[in-house]
Amino acid sequence: EQSRRMKFLTGQENEAMLHAHKQSGFTVGEPFWESTPFDFQGSNISTRMGEHTAVFLRHRLTPPPEEVYTLHRKLAGAYMLCIKLGAIVESRSILQEFVEKHEFDDGLPHPLR
Repeated sequence: EQSRRMKFLTGQENEAMLHAHKQSGFTVGEPFWESTPFDFQGSNISTRMGEHTAVFLRHRLTPPPEEVYTLHRKLAGAYMLCIKLGAIVESRSILQEFVEKHEFDDGLPHPLR
């Protein structure tokens, strides 16, 4: 439902697209799941994302929101840099620190307070 509201999906997608959409979200969030260091190089995260991208190219009915392209590029670049460097990063605490300090203006309760 959130993906439709945010205009990532139209509601008319086939099962392959819905599955790839969900799995790509889980894959992108993987470095932040636990408070243990994440091995970017050993995770094969780029290979797994590539598999989802192939499905998107075949089955996507609408492009993602335009403002998301910049975020996707930056995140992909950061992941690729971490892979190239063989980085092992405790990503969750970095994200939590950022979110704790951020003031959201969407009217919803702060996710960590």
